[in-house]
Order: sequence, then C-alpha cells, then structure tokens
Amino acid sequence: MKPIKLILQAFGPFSGQEQVDFTKLGASPLFLINGPTGSGKSSILDAICFALYGETTGSERTGDQMRCDHAEPDTLTEVSFEFSLGSKVYKVVRTPDQEVPKKRGDGTTKKTHTASLYLVSNGEEQLMASRPTAVSKEMLSIIGLDVKQFRQVMVLPQGKFRELLTANSKEREQIFGQLFQTHIYTQIEKALFDRAAGIRKEKDEFDNQIKGALDVVSVNSEEELQAEKARLAPILSGSDQQYQNAQKQLDHTKQQHSAALELSHQFAQKAKLDAELKEHLAKREGIDKLRLQKQQAQKAMQLDRPYDQMKSAEKQCETARNSIKDKSLLLEQAQQQLKDAESAYQAAEKNSEQVSELNQQLFQLESVGKKFAALNEQQKLLESANQAFVAATSHHQKSEQTFKHLDTQLQAKRTEREQAQQQSATLDGKRLSLTNTIELIDLRLKHQQLIQRQNAELQRFQQVEKQYQAAQEQTNLARQTADKLEFVWHSNQAAELAARLTEGDSCPVCGSHTHPQLAQFMGDAVTKDQVQQAREYQQQQTNRELEQASLRQKLESDLQYLQQEAVQVEASLQQKEATDLETLQQRKLSLENEIQRLSAIDLVALEDQLRQLEIKLVQAQQEHDAQGQNLEKARRELTEAETKVASLQSDITSDFTHVDQVRQKYSSVQKQIQSLTLAEQQARTRLSEMQNLVASSQSAHISAKEQLQSWTTELERAQAQWEHALAQTDFHDVDAYLKAKWDEAQHTAADGRLRQFDELLATLKGRIDNVAQALEGKEPPNLASIESELAGKQKVVSGAFDMLASHRSRMDSLVQVEQKLARLYEKNVELEKAYQVYGTLSDIANGRTGAKVSLHRFVLGVLLDDVLIQASLRLRVMTKGRYELRRKEDRAKGNAGSGLDLMVEDGYTGKLRDVATLSGGESFMAALALALGLSDVVQSYSGGIRLDTLFIDEGFGSLDPESLELAIQTLIDLQQGGRTIGIISHVSELKEQMALRVDVSSSRTGSKIKVLGNQSLVY
Repeated sequence: MKPIKLILQAFGPFSGQEQVDFTKLGASPLFLINGPTGSGKSSILDAICFALYGETTGSERTGDQMRCDHAEPDTLTEVSFEFSLGSKVYKVVRTPDQEVPKKRGDGTTKKTHTASLYLVSNGEEQLMASRPTAVSKEMLSIIGLDVKQFRQVMVLPQGKFRELLTANSKEREQIFGQLFQTHIYTQIEKALFDRAAGIRKEKDEFDNQIKGALDVVSVNSEEELQAEKARLAPILSGSDQQYQNAQKQLDHTKQQHSAALELSHQFAQKAKLDAELKEHLAKREGIDKLRLQKQQAQKAMQLDRPYDQMKSAEKQCETARNSIKDKSLLLEQAQQQLKDAESAYQAAEKNSEQVSELNQQLFQLESVGKKFAALNEQQKLLESANQAFVAATSHHQKSEQTFKHLDTQLQAKRTEREQAQQQSATLDGKRLSLTNTIELIDLRLKHQQLIQRQNAELQRFQQVEKQYQAAQEQTNLARQTADKLEFVWHSNQAAELAARLTEGDSCPVCGSHTHPQLAQFMGDAVTKDQVQQAREYQQQQTNRELEQASLRQKLESDLQYLQQEAVQVEASLQQKEATDLETLQQRKLSLENEIQRLSAIDLVALEDQLRQLEIKLVQAQQEHDAQGQNLEKARRELTEAETKVASLQSDITSDFTHVDQVRQKYSSVQKQIQSLTLAEQQARTRLSEMQNLVASSQSAHISAKEQLQSWTTELERAQAQWEHALAQTDFHDVDAYLKAKWDEAQHTAADGRLRQFDELLATLKGRIDNVAQALEGKEPPNLASIESELAGKQKVVSGAFDMLASHRSRMDSLVQVEQKLARLYEKNVELEKAYQVYGTLSDIANGRTGAKVSLHRFVLGVLLDDVLIQASLRLRVMTKGRYELRRKEDRAKGNAGSGLDLMVEDGYTGKLRDVATLSGGESFMAALALALGLSDVVQSYSGGIRLDTLFIDEGFGSLDPESLELAIQTLIDLQQGGRTIGIISHVSELKEQMALRVDVSSSRTGSKIKVLGNQSLVY
C-alpha cells in the first residue's frame, strides 16, 4: 500500500481542512513529519488508520474523540484517504460520530459514523461499500491486515514499537500467517486432524461392533466362542439322533391310527346305510297309492276326445246366439243414422245458395287490398328513411360527444402536465425527507439496542454486585478467622515456653528467675501451618474480592457509558423528532413509494400525449361537421316519404284502417265459401255411406241366424257320442271322470317320483351288501387307546425337536458371530494401518509431538528465519555488530505452543537472551530492524501482503548520535529500494538531514500542515 493523498477536516488539532499530497514527496520518499509537541504529528497517522479501519493508531482514542474543538460548528469532521495497491487506486472517506447543528431551530443533533469506499479508475469513482462495517471488511480483504496487525507491521505507533518485537508465538503466528497467506497449512493441519479423528471414530465403532457381536452370544472373547462351539457339537449330534428315533416311532403309530380310523369309518357307514334303507321303506305306502292313481288317470284319457268335442259344440252355439243379438242391434242403429243423414243433406243444399253472394264480396276486398299494399310499401320506405334519420342523428351526437370527450381529455392532460411539473419539483425535497427519516430510524434502532444492552448490563451488574458483596463477606470472615488463629497461636507460644520453665531458670523473654504467674494455653492448640493456611485463604478471598471489585467497576463504567449513549441518542431524537419507530418506518415506506411514483413521472411522454390529443381533437371536429351534413340529407328524405304516405292514406275510403283488417275479412269470406261447399259434399257422402251400412247390416243378421241352426245340429250329435263313450267305462258320471283325469305335468311328476323310489331302493340294498362282505369277521377298533398313544409319541417328538432347534440355533449364532468377527478383524487391521499413517501425520502437523511445533508454525518459523536474517543485517549495522535476532528453538514450558518466540544474541557476551531485556533504544532499533526485515521478505514472496509503506512514530530520541546516524542510513538504503517511509520525531538532527518533510505548526486556532517536496514548498 502506498499513500497518495490524505485530507483532514476538523480532525485532531486541525480546525479547518488540511491535506497531505504524498505525490509531491516523490515516488518512494523518505520523509519526516516534523512539528512541536501537541501540534498533531501523530494525528496524521491516526487519520490514516481511522480512514482505513475506523480506529486510531494508539487505540486509546475513539473516532468521536478526534473532533477538533477549534472547528466551526457547521464544519463536519471528516477524513479522506486515497492510496494505491498494485495497479489499483482506492479512496476511503469516513466521518465519526459527532454533534452537528440542527437544520431547523437551535441546538445540535448527533450524526452517526459513516464510511464509503471507492475504486478510482480514470478519474471516476466507483462505490464499493457504503457502511462502516462493510468498509472495514473490504479493507481487510484489500490490504490483508486487520487494524491490530496494521499497527504492528505498517505503523510503529508512539510507545507501541515493542509489541511486534515481544509478541508471543501465538500472536506472531496470526500476524505472519496473514502477511504470508499461509492458511493452506492450517487447512492441512485441520484436514489431517479430521481424517485421523474419523479413522479413530471408525475404529472405536468397529471395536464396539466386535464387543456387541460377542455379547449377542454371551461370550467375552473369541477363545470362549471356540470353546462353546466345541462343547456344543456332540450335544447337537446327540439331539439330532434322539429326534430321528422319536420321529420313526411316531410314524409307525400314525400308520396304526390311520388303519383304525378307516375300519371305524366302515362300521359307521354300514349303520348309516341300514338307517337310510329303513327310512326309505317307510315311504312305500304312499308310492303304492300313487301307482293306483296313475292307473285311473290312464283310463280317463280314453274319454278325453268325445268330452272335448261336446264342450266345443256347446261353446259354438252360445257364440252364435250372442252374434244374432249383436247384428240386430247394429241394424237398428244403421237405420236411425240413415234418417239423420237424409235430414243433414237437405239442410246443406239450402245453405249452398249463399256462395254466389260471398264471391262478389271477395272481388271488392281484392281491390281494397291492392291500395293497402301500395300504402304498406310506401310506409316501409318511410320507416327506412326514419331509421336513416335516427342513425344520422346518433352519429352526429356521437361525433359531438367524441369531440367534447377529447376536449375534456386535453384539458385534463394539460392539468396533469402542470401537476407533474409541480410534483417533480418536490422530488428533491422528498428525497431529503427520506434521508432524514432513515437517519431517525437508525437513531431509533440504535436507541433500542442501547436500551437492550443497558438492561442486559444492568442485570449483569446486579449479579456481579451480589457476588462482590458475598466476596466482601467472605474476605471479612477469612480475616477474622486468621486474626483469631494468629492471636491464639501467639498466646500459646508463651504458654509453651512457660510449660518448659522450672523454678530458678531464667525466663527467655524477661530473664527473671522467679515465675509468679505463668502463661496458660487458650483453647485448642493452633499450629503455625494452620495460621499460614488461614492467611493464604484470606489472601485468596482478598484477591477474589479485588477481581469482583474490578469487574464491578468495569461493568459500572460500561453501564454509565451505555446510559450516556442512550441519553444522547434520546436527546438527538427529541431535538429532531420524537416519533416512534413504527411511525418512522411507515413514513419511510410512504416516502419511498412517493419517490418511486414521482421518479416514474415522464414529462416528455406527457408532452407527446398532449400533442396526440390535440391532433385527435382536430380530426374529431372534422368528423362532427361531416356527420352534420349527413343529418340534413336524412331529414329531407324523411319529409318526402311522409308526404307520399299521407296521400295514399287519403285515397282509401272504406271502413278498413289497415291492410291486416282487409286480409282478415278476405280470409273469413273464403273460409265461409269453403265451409258451405264442404258441408254440402260431406252431407252427400254421409247419406250414401248410411244407405250402404243398412244394406250390409240386414245381410249380416240373416247369416247369423243360419249359423246358429248349423251348430245346434252339431251339438246334438256330440252329446250322443259322449253318452255312449261314458257308458263303456267304470266311471258312473262326469264328475268321476273329471276327478280321475290328470294333465301332462301330473303324469310326468308321478313317473319321476316312482322311478326315483325304485332306483334308490336298489342302490341302498347293493351298498349294504358290499359293506357287509368287507366287515365280515371284524370287530370295531378302540380309537381312544390308539389316539392316546399317538399324542404321547407326538409330545416326545416335539420335545426332541425343540431341544434340537435350540442347540442348532445356538450353533448357528456362534458360526455367524465367528464369520462377522473375521470380517471385522480384517477391516480393523486396515483402519489400524491407516491410523498409523494419518494419526502420526496429524500429531506431527498439529504440534503434539517433539518440540510441540505445528506444521503452520514450522513453515512460519522458516519464514521467520528469513525475516530475522534480513532484520539482523540491519540490526548488526545499527548496533555496530553487537546484536542479532534469533528464533528461540527451545520448547516452551507446559503445553504452550512455541517455535516463533524471539531471542537476541549479544556479540559482547556470546549468549542468547530474551528480547525483553533490551534497553529502550536497543528495543527501538530491534523493532525497526524487524519491521524492515519483515517488509523485505513479505515483498519477495509472491502472494504475500504488499508492505511498501512504513510509518515510524518517535523512538529516535532514545538513540545516541552515532546510533541515530546508523538508523537513518538504514532507512535511506531501504527507501532507495522503492519503499515509502515516514518518520515522526522531534530530533533536530533528522530535520537537518531530511529535505522531504511534512511540517505541522500549531496555533491558538488550530494546526496547519505544510509539505516540503523536491522542488518547493507545497501547501
């Protein structure tokens, strides 16, 4: 990073705007920042650090504490810093929290911390980040250093130059890792650790699986597993043989049981057949009766023909009698209808005389109809003309409405344009209101966060307060206990001396040879160790009380700070606007919507729309005029049609007023003529039909009488035949014949029933004979005894099978576990081999073996050696060959990490000692040499952080003239290598030797900056 320009305004002691143009000092200058104490030399470095990270170089002062008291109230405290990094140029602008005058009214309001970062390219600034946190993150990404590392590497602040020199291995690891971008090695460490941990976890899981597998079969080791298999093998074989023998005996008993079941079934079958035969024979009486009824029915069949012939003749005679009655009635009806037809025909002939008169009326109606037809045609033309007139009127009105509508639209659009112009003028004001509202929302959110933090800190303070009071009580109690024990111990010391005195001996305390009142023991004996333990406990409680007091004081200070912050923010809110957060957010949303709406207003588009409406209005006026001419033409044609219709209406003098009336009358007369003509024709036809009907009815009546005579003769013959046939049988009358008579269905049913009875009887007798032959000489078996024996054999087989299954299941489980163990042991061997590799690499890479140096720290140790070589070259020159920097290679005590601690080799003594033993001037030279060496090595490594700028604040005053000369020469050599180096010092020799300077002068109204460049004085 190389500085280009720094602009300070109302920052530190600078009341106005001051700037440092580093380009005026040359490409890679070595320059002095010179000025009296308190003038603001260190504030220049503070401004650079604040611009980059929002913190000062010393970290004792915050950004809001850097505002100049001499600055005008409306002058904003602001820092702008432009710098280059490689081929890119960046610019960062920051303002701290500060009080600014209210835009309205008296008083001030608090403006919160702001920051912006720009990428400068060809004079244009492209915004990269616009909030303090985002800018700080971008700075860490761009520069590669956080604020603490920046202070130790690129800026040696006043009184802070020893920090890089005396940092421990852990702190130096963080700095060097960031500078040399060696995070890949920490990733390797983590990857090896994760891999080893994963293998270790898998191995533990396999061990658990092995133990779980052995637990399944209730053994503790593989040896017990093999022993259990050997013990179980003969038992399993014996169980199998026992099961086979029991199964054979069971099979033999099953065969006996099956034979007994078959014999028992045969005896039961014979008993069943005997019962069925007995039941069947009980039905024989009904069957014999059925056979007798069938014989009578067969005799009755011989009388069926003469009986049926007699009944048919009786039916035909009855039918003939009924026919004569019907024909007589029809003849009477026909004769009456003939009389009615003759009367109707005479009336129709008389009515037909009106037809000639009605034809004359038709001729007159035809003449009137033609006149109405002409009138109707002209009325249609009138209707058409009227429709044309209505359409023309409608078109004329529509064109007029269109014209008026466009005129209204034009006026509205002109009003809209004027309103849009007025609203667009308010856009800037709305944006300003939105900015102010966002600031108020930020303040309100900050106030809420402060209140929440204040409440949390208050709860923590109250808790610590209780702990502090408890610690005080414990301390007082411990002090009282220790005092009491010590008093008793001292008192008992005198008693111990007195106990050893005898009369005449000299007292070791007072020297007296007489002892009138010897000291006595007080209470229990107290040892010196007990007193010492009590005092140590008292000291522990005192230390605990001090810790609690310190924590209490810190929390109280933090709480007061939060309360002050909350009060200040609340005051700012009250001064600006005491509005709740929800209302502010609603206002913000409303303003954003309004700004979006106003931004969307397009005045050019409105002007274009206005011109289009004006053109349409002219076109509408032309259309309206054309429609007016069409309306006048339609009005003339309508008047002509109305005149013709009136003329035709006056020519019609009849009583008819409409052609439909003529048509109705004409149709009525026509229907009258047709009705009279049709009635005469129908009456003539009816008369002829009735004459024919009377003749046919007379003929049918004569034929019916002849038919009755014929069937009467046939009935007499059939009765004689029936009586002769009945006399030839044993039936004494007709009823006996009818009772014995069967129809065909009765014959079929009786035949089937008789046949079924005979067949079943023969079948039962045959089956009984077969079973009797099979059972000849045999007795029924004892099934209960055989089944009892079978159940006993089955129980024996079941027990033998259960024992065999139990032993076989146990053996299968043992074999399965044995196979699983073989697979697990094979996999476990692979894991052990892998862990030997990755576990060892992980322990070495993470510093768990040997010198406790991790891989990352080992790599940084090599890089540190390179840095120390370069640093020692410069330190040896500045100390005239006395000191060189060395890396401490001894292992640190305990588990602390080591490998990056520094030692100094004293050429005068030839011994190594800690860098902390160097004097102030020696420490400054060592820190300077280390910073320069670090800059050289980092620059030489590709991918490292660019350390091409170094600022040194004070420290030269601790050097003697000769050492100062050597240090200056070292810096000159470094500057000639392309580095920018800035020095802050009061040493007059530096001012005399360095022509490039940034002079800072102070006054009662604030400090000023002058830049002395290569050519002339630059302000």
